[in-house]
Amino acid sequence: MAKFVRVICPSCSKDIYMDPSEVPESGKSVICSSCGTTFKVKLGKKDKQPSENKEVDYLTKPRVVVIEDSKFARTQIIEALGEEGIAVVEAETAEEGLKIVREIQPSVVIVDIFLGIGNPQGLDIIRTIKKGSTQGSPDEIKVVMYTVMSEEKVPLAVRKMTDSFVHKGPTALFHLREEVIRLLKR
Repeated sequence: MAKFVRVICPSCSKDIYMDPSEVPESGKSVICSSCGTTFKVKLGKKDKQPSENKEVDYLTKPRVVVIEDSKFARTQIIEALGEEGIAVVEAETAEEGLKIVREIQPSVVIVDIFLGIGNPQGLDIIRTIKKGSTQGSPDEIKVVMYTVMSEEKVPLAVRKMTDSFVHKGPTALFHLREEVIRLLKR
């Protein structure tokens, strides 16, 4: 598993996560997605690696499950929601995600509707949760559809099965964090 290095934009202080294997010894130019600043990243011995999943306090913190096949995307979501004091559990596959949902009964589940070849699609996960097949009431667990498809391309019937829709784009983490917070307050 790849570990990601956190780099901070010198202009706006936004956290940017990079795979260290993609940064050559001479450094790499990076463009901040928030402010557009271009800066060079050179990894050295003093750069810190983000910590591995810390033990999550499931009893006192709101619980969120992220079912996403991209490790990079899961890491970003965990960091963004962790800053808000939200306990996040990650799953790479549909099977693993549904098992976790059954075990911890989260308040919110974030589902990527395209989980890669060989895995059931996120749509199957959403149906399972909304039918109440995860031991909890379908209304107790809120579902956020997280996808690269624009809202216009996802059929209305599919969007109505979820409680929220977030398009993966430049501001996706901001919108995702806001939607999760909104759903937790319901």
